[in-house]
Amino acid sequence: MRKTGFALLFALLLFAAAAFAQKAPSGEVRVDGKTLFVLNSGIEQLTPAERADAINRRLLTILKSPPAQVETHLQKADAGIQVMIGSEMIVTVTEADAKAAGISQQELAGKWAATIRQNMSESATEGSWQALLRRVLSAALILVVALGILILLRRGRQHLGKKLEARRDRMPAVRFRGLQLVSPHTIHGSLSRLLLLFYFACALVVAVAALLLTFAQIPETRGYAYQVFLWMWDPFIAILKGALSYLPNLFYILVIVVVARVAIRAIGFVFEQAHRGVISLEPWVHADVARPTAQIIKAVVIVLALFFIAPLIPGTGSTAARGITVILGLMVSFGSSSTVGNLIAGIVLTYMRPFQIGERVKIGDTVGDVVERTFLYIKIRTIKNEQVIVPSLLAVSNSMINYSSEAREQGLILHTSVTIGYDAPWRKVHELLLRAADRTQNVLKDPKPFVLQTALNDFFVNYQLNAYTDQASRMADIYSSLHQNIQDSFNEGGIEIMSPHYMQLRDGNTTTIPQDHRPAKYQPNGFLVEAKSRA
Repeated sequence: MRKTGFALLFALLLFAAAAFAQKAPSGEVRVDGKTLFVLNSGIEQLTPAERADAINRRLLTILKSPPAQVETHLQKADAGIQVMIGSEMIVTVTEADAKAAGISQQELAGKWAATIRQNMSESATEGSWQALLRRVLSAALILVVALGILILLRRGRQHLGKKLEARRDRMPAVRFRGLQLVSPHTIHGSLSRLLLLFYFACALVVAVAALLLTFAQIPETRGYAYQVFLWMWDPFIAILKGALSYLPNLFYILVIVVVARVAIRAIGFVFEQAHRGVISLEPWVHADVARPTAQIIKAVVIVLALFFIAPLIPGTGSTAARGITVILGLMVSFGSSSTVGNLIAGIVLTYMRPFQIGERVKIGDTVGDVVERTFLYIKIRTIKNEQVIVPSLLAVSNSMINYSSEAREQGLILHTSVTIGYDAPWRKVHELLLRAADRTQNVLKDPKPFVLQTALNDFFVNYQLNAYTDQASRMADIYSSLHQNIQDSFNEGGIEIMSPHYMQLRDGNTTTIPQDHRPAKYQPNGFLVEAKSRA
């Protein structure tokens, strides 16, 4: 009931506005709310509005004087041709009226006389009790039908609302590539609000239509009802005409969208096959950059499609649209300089091909495996299982080391150093280092490991062990195992990994070699003290 009352209040406000508009000065000649014709020129000292008011009063007086006379005839006068009903002059057709209508004075007078006669006849008929009864019955029927439609709308809304409530927990979520965009609760709430809004709109249309039809049955309010109907109908017709005139452009847009869609699918198919190695686009496009290249070409196709579609959209050439475009351009220019820089750097990195997904790399101080690469950033999983996001611009401006690129074919050289005193035979040291490399898993037998003596320092020799591996992603494990095996090898060989300038601090106590590797009858050495006799 509250919704119906709102519709009634809305309709009454429209009628009040229509009544106010119709009381405004105009040159319209009316009978029972129907506009017969419009006066565009005055006569003597009368304005068109004053002239029309005088004619309306004469017609109303004739209608209220039973029996109402409706027959008209023409009579010539000095001011023009007069339209008469009996002996009463209704309107004088002047030369100015004929000129404004674009026809002769005689033709215009005959046209106005016929219009007055027809409408006066209809208005006189409507004053009978049969016409009154017919209007009352028509109004009652209209109100009953409107009430029935409102009841059906209410029951339909309740029925659909119950069905929607029953499916609340079974609503599917809107997802895109595993990401939940809209939750089931949000979908249910949105559908409920849409259903309520649709019900309100339908109820308002039915209520206003019923009131317009009801007031149209009453001669005194028929003109107001017609005016309100025009207020509602004219915008609808304008929108409909605009939509129909837009259909050719809509067809062109549809063709452009279909062509762009087909082109995008074809590009995706070709470059996906190139990525899988089914077809080869080298040397122009390598397999590992086929997908990014497809994304770039697709973006170009979309931009071109939008470029052709934009002029076909209504309002795109307006001053407001141009102003919005300028504002958006400034926002993008000032607010996304770093984003654009990262985007360009990402494109450069893509075609530099410095690494692939899954390879072990070092960018700046970050070492890890590449798990994702986009035009804006590189995601790296470190050896500590941390995820580090490296912006593409930062990657381009820093040095990059790819440990995996040559490991698969030639092998990656892992190297570590030990410092041994000059008292240890260098050949023995080489043997022990190579033995440690031979014991380490994931170190290749071919090419063979090798040892370099990189420096002869004051107190010790620097020995560097170099070993090949094809498992770059296991560098940390290999280094750890290699260092363990070096310790075991030197302990077994009886050589301490200790520089002489540290040994000078020892007092002859137990060696640093673990007990498991010492000789069975090992005894710590003491200081050798010799007594010298005096001469």
